[in-house]
Amino acid sequence: MEEIGKQLTAFEKLDKFKTGALFMKMGARKIKSAFDLIKFKQHEIDFVVWIAPASFLSWASYGREIEENLPGLDKKICFYSIESISISDRAYLQLYNLADKYRTFCVVDESITIKNTEAGRTKRLLFISNKFKYRLILSGLPLTQGLVDLYSQIQFMNPSILNMTESQFANNYLSFYEDDYKTWKRWSRPEDEALLVEKMRPYIFECDLDANYNLKFYDADFELTVKEAISYRDEKNEFLKDRCQFAFMEVAQKFQHIYTIAKNKVEALFKLVQEITERKEKVIIYIKFLDEIRFFKECGRFKKGKYVVLSGRSNKRKAVRLFEKRIDIMFSTYGVDSLGLDLRLCNNIIYFSQTFDYKCKLQSLQNIYQTVGNREVNVYNFWVNTGLEKLIKENLSRKENVLSNVCRIISKEEALKL
Repeated sequence: MEEIGKQLTAFEKLDKFKTGALFMKMGARKIKSAFDLIKFKQHEIDFVVWIAPASFLSWASYGREIEENLPGLDKKICFYSIESISISDRAYLQLYNLADKYRTFCVVDESITIKNTEAGRTKRLLFISNKFKYRLILSGLPLTQGLVDLYSQIQFMNPSILNMTESQFANNYLSFYEDDYKTWKRWSRPEDEALLVEKMRPYIFECDLDANYNLKFYDADFELTVKEAISYRDEKNEFLKDRCQFAFMEVAQKFQHIYTIAKNKVEALFKLVQEITERKEKVIIYIKFLDEIRFFKECGRFKKGKYVVLSGRSNKRKAVRLFEKRIDIMFSTYGVDSLGLDLRLCNNIIYFSQTFDYKCKLQSLQNIYQTVGNREVNVYNFWVNTGLEKLIKENLSRKENVLSNVCRIISKEEALKL
């Protein structure tokens, strides 16, 4: 208990370091914690700069959470979408001038969006980060693709925390390993993750990442039929014939597209969805290719008016409204903005086709995280027995393990053991 008493509070840390992080699940408590810190230092600043994804800023409940915390704050808030900083020179120059001329408290919500050092948004924010008097990053997901996701976020807080280039970071925290395909890759070890978190710990103001959600995960594995296996082999050989070089993700996309509508997998989906609807429950089916949606529209197994589609081409508001009110089946593509999607009555998610992008899968569960309560939610992963699916599963598993370990290390419970 004596050691716990010696730990600095969030306010003391902000006073000392001028920068830090709130790693907390999306919700009202995270916003309140951020505003408590802003109000604590408002006598030293002229403006508050609040940077968040455009989808957040357009989400009504997000705006309400911010408005509820405005009482007691007498400084103007300037809002910028993370996307505008990248694509709008005008917005960036306005932000630059604001940070350069005035004392500003900068908040970057969903800081995972600045993980890529090659992205314009990241380069621009890192370039002007030292001009902000105070800096605070907020994130419910510290990383999604691996430990390297934390590099840019730490650099934005304070480059002296690491005092190393990205290459040096990789050499220190990402070890080489050889995969099943005899390819050398970088990945972190638990000891690397613990070491990095210890460097970050003084700058972590609050952490609330533990989730005891009542989610049940099921893996369903399917074999290609003999005819499908022959077709898959022949199309692969034809695609790779006479190619000396190729982009891996291009090949993966092409190969996955060949077998995504596998007979056994499709039949299992029909059966599972029927069971779900007979239980009077709702289900969201995540797919990767628009061809899949076209297939399900034309197959006749799902009656018109009994399902909705959420994709980049659909009327999102209308689809969400119909799903909330009277339709029990939704097909959704990965990466479609689903903020504001009401999942309080949705007890089932099916990942019909898989993706390498772990962030997309995590984001698809965010709304369940907010509303799950004591309900039981079933999450089904459909897999086809191919080398590519094995690679995707292994890749996602590694990312999940890194995220889980990092969250465990920096959680409140773990900190209390120090």
